[in-house]
Amino acid sequence: MEDSQMYETLPIVKYDVNLATISKLREKYMPLEITDLNDKEQFDAIHDGRMVLVRVRTTIEKQRKSNNEGARKYIKDNDAAAKELLAEANPIETHLKTEEDKVVKEKERIKAEEEREAAIKIQTRINALFDVKVVLPFQDVAAMSDDEYNQALTNAQAAFKREQDRLKKEQEDREAEEARLTKMKEELDRKQAEQDAIAEKQADKQAALDAAKASFERSKQAEQEIKNRAEFEKKAKAEAKAKAEKDAKAKAEKEAKAKIAKEKAEKAEAKRQEALKPDKWKLLAWAETIGACDAPEVKSPASKELAEEAHAALNGLVFWIKSNVEEL
Repeated sequence: MEDSQMYETLPIVKYDVNLATISKLREKYMPLEITDLNDKEQFDAIHDGRMVLVRVRTTIEKQRKSNNEGARKYIKDNDAAAKELLAEANPIETHLKTEEDKVVKEKERIKAEEEREAAIKIQTRINALFDVKVVLPFQDVAAMSDDEYNQALTNAQAAFKREQDRLKKEQEDREAEEARLTKMKEELDRKQAEQDAIAEKQADKQAALDAAKASFERSKQAEQEIKNRAEFEKKAKAEAKAKAEKDAKAKAEKEAKAKIAKEKAEKAEAKRQEALKPDKWKLLAWAETIGACDAPEVKSPASKELAEEAHAALNGLVFWIKSNVEEL
């Protein structure tokens, strides 16, 4: 079928009454008016003119309906012809689109897979750097070549190892010092225990000597010995008690001084360790502490909603700190 035969043009709409005729009727009848309700000539002229216009209107309506019938048949025939053509053409288009989509969708799949693998690679790099305390923005890591990234990771791992070795040595030095102080205290306690035992033995020996002496002189100085013995025992007990209290006080003061010295050394060491940390690490550690805070267990819906919003705000704060710490 030729292109000229595939399309038809509707005929020009024509009516037996045209605009020129209506224009003439307007000029003839519009000036007519009834100025006297009893004037039959005026009434008849108006009535005759209206009858003319009624015939004009009915003629137009009749021809309009006739034209519409022809138009509806044309539309029906036109739709049927188009439906027949489309029934043959659409499967061809669908086939071609299906074949075309094979390439388009495969390209899209390949592109999506490449982007996914690239994102995984970059995130893996970020995680590896983070493991050695290096935090870099996603875009900065993505912009690195393989050589640049490998060099950056090697440098970061070396610096991290040096810092870990330094911290380990400091920890070992602290533990060695604590062990030395503990051993020194144990030795002082042992010596003190030995002195206490010697003092106790001397007191027992002295008591035995005193008892023998008292027995020897009992026959001559029974009453005086009893009195002297009581006074001696009282004095010995008082001296022993005073010595024990003095030794206990000295021991307590010594232990208190050792404890204060130890706490002072630990605080100084902690302060020194904290001063050695970079500001970025301090802020990152702070962010981790905030992020580790768990919301309390609550029961009411309103409390749960508040807890969830607060937890989300804390997570947002942690993300904000980590995102901005690199600018320091």
